[in-house]
Amino acid sequence: MNILDIAAEAGVSTATVSRVLNDGRVAPATRAKVEAAIRKMHYFPNNLARTLITGKSMNIGVLTHSLTNIFSMEFVEAVSHRLAELDYRLFVTSSEASGREEGEAKYLSSFLSQKVDGIILHDPSLVNYDSGFYGEIARQVPLVMVHSFPQVTDINSVVVDQALGMHKVMQHLLAGGHRKIWHVHNTGFSQTLKEQVWAEELTKAGSPPSPEDVIVVPGGDSEQGVMETEEAVTQRLARCERPTAIFTANDIMGIGAQRALLKAGLRIPEDVSLFSHDNTILSHIGGFSSVDMKRASVGHATVDLLLSNIEGKDREARRVYLTPDLVHRGSTRSLFS
Repeated sequence: MNILDIAAEAGVSTATVSRVLNDGRVAPATRAKVEAAIRKMHYFPNNLARTLITGKSMNIGVLTHSLTNIFSMEFVEAVSHRLAELDYRLFVTSSEASGREEGEAKYLSSFLSQKVDGIILHDPSLVNYDSGFYGEIARQVPLVMVHSFPQVTDINSVVVDQALGMHKVMQHLLAGGHRKIWHVHNTGFSQTLKEQVWAEELTKAGSPPSPEDVIVVPGGDSEQGVMETEEAVTQRLARCERPTAIFTANDIMGIGAQRALLKAGLRIPEDVSLFSHDNTILSHIGGFSSVDMKRASVGHATVDLLLSNIEGKDREARRVYLTPDLVHRGSTRSLFS
């Protein structure tokens, strides 16, 4: 079956069918007839042929570090909804199964071979940036890095100012009299950044943190992070001075810390305040405060920046900043009250 059959069924020319398939200008009534014929005859356009004609595949590749991390999933969902509105298709994969750097190299190369129109790289690897690998990809296809590093100026990027969000958290907790604040995180650039701000703010307040105030959860970026965090916090509570507040670097670890506190018979926030990061559905379910990373806004900004490059409107690399907010759910209290 081809467009000749569709044209005959709809009673229009093949040129009209082609315009409908390629979203050209067609009278609404005529478009409706052609679309009805397509549905009736179960016609599937030859996308490869369309790509050869238009130079566009209408496909976008999205590579993230994990599909078991709720934050990554919610970001991909925001991107998917935005691209669907624009009739783009989405290929999504993660690098976690193959190892971070190796997985990125494998799947980004695969996207190129599939002739995608653009690539979104979520939570990229510093190693692959420093090696120049991302730069080589960006020279071949429009690329946007999401949650990248400060030194990225040569590739399109969308960044939420996580240092500012961490400053806001610490100012909130310090204003409430908290000085014994545990910091729970895993590994990576954003985690290190949060820890630096945490330590700086406590030091400025005259209460520099001790090594026992940091809890590192290796699997804190995936589903297993809930149980790992619960176990780590439980063990720390059993052998160290109890904190007045706990900050977790994402909501996965927030759920784990909440479970550990409740298992120890501690009340939130009466005994220990709890604040998390990312503001995913997990913090809504857990009912604890969290830093809002504005996933929908990040997703929309990412798509808009990528399409601007694809359409040739903007060839220069751009860095888009978004400002996080604190979402309070009553999981912290002032020690002065």
